[in-house]
Amino acid sequence: MEENHNMNIMVYGAGAIGCHIGYCMHATGNTVYLVGRGEHYKQMWGNGMHIKICDNEILKHEQVIKKDSLFQIVNDVKNIKDVKFDYIFITVKLGDYNENALQSLYPFMGKDTAVVPPCTKLPFWWFYNLEGKFNKKYKDIDFDQQLSKYFVRENIICMTMWLSSVIESPGNVCVKHIQRGYPLKEVYPKMKDHADKLRNIFESTCKSPEVDDIRSEIYIKSINSFAFNTVALDREFNNLQLSQDEYSKDCIRRIMTEGDQILKILGLPIIQSIEDRISQTLSSTKHTLSMLNDYRNGHQIELGYLWEGFNSFCKILKIDMEFSKYMYEKVMDKVCMRQSSAVSNK
Repeated sequence: MEENHNMNIMVYGAGAIGCHIGYCMHATGNTVYLVGRGEHYKQMWGNGMHIKICDNEILKHEQVIKKDSLFQIVNDVKNIKDVKFDYIFITVKLGDYNENALQSLYPFMGKDTAVVPPCTKLPFWWFYNLEGKFNKKYKDIDFDQQLSKYFVRENIICMTMWLSSVIESPGNVCVKHIQRGYPLKEVYPKMKDHADKLRNIFESTCKSPEVDDIRSEIYIKSINSFAFNTVALDREFNNLQLSQDEYSKDCIRRIMTEGDQILKILGLPIIQSIEDRISQTLSSTKHTLSMLNDYRNGHQIELGYLWEGFNSFCKILKIDMEFSKYMYEKVMDKVCMRQSSAVSNK
């Protein structure tokens, strides 16, 4: 890939993270197509995307990026004509990561287009190209055939997202704190040049550390999200409150400890200790976890999608995550009761 090549990049999902990715890609001179919807899209289309980059309470950078030939803001990929994309980021919520979305994206996935799918849920490609004794035993396992059929697995770049970001109001995004930024790695050797180029882009505006084992990286991201969001929903605590509550932190430890069994059984490295993970996440002291925000605003939460992945692993590897299951079911009972109450009060 040529170093000075101006690339075409689609960010499918203009949430808080998607907008920050669009900002990073635009800042390095690439052509960005940011796909949004609703009032957030309307405000960005009319007034530009207003983004603030903070280090907790310290504002580091602020910018308004208005739509032009290098920063396209669209509400439907059908409005994108005759564009060959170098990268496609899929940054929608897990509830919107479905067959309909992938059908609309499929025509843009060229033979050399690198695709970065969501990182929070354990991915369908987990056992493909897995080294070691489990490769032969589990190589044909596919977690989600309805989604996987739209991907060329060799074109996938896995990227995790370690930053606290929120849409403060339609058109206005605030990155509250950047922890590790965007660690990433190709899943297959074919995409190594694309992954290296992408890392360089992120490094010029944010962070993107190199990782040795991308499966360990994405697994730890997923168990981290499941543990913190489960406990935050149970306690209804933001990060600062979680950091000051030993019971909450102990629950997070127990979930992570159960989850780490999976890496140990598969012989994959645990690249970050539980205490480091807890400290890293709670360093964003002003942050409220996304699912607690959704719960408070009456929106669907994504916890079920995360648990679905872990539950599948438990069945495949014949292990138990009893405390995690108990906490998950406790939280979902609470969510269902609130939803039922809201319906009955209408």
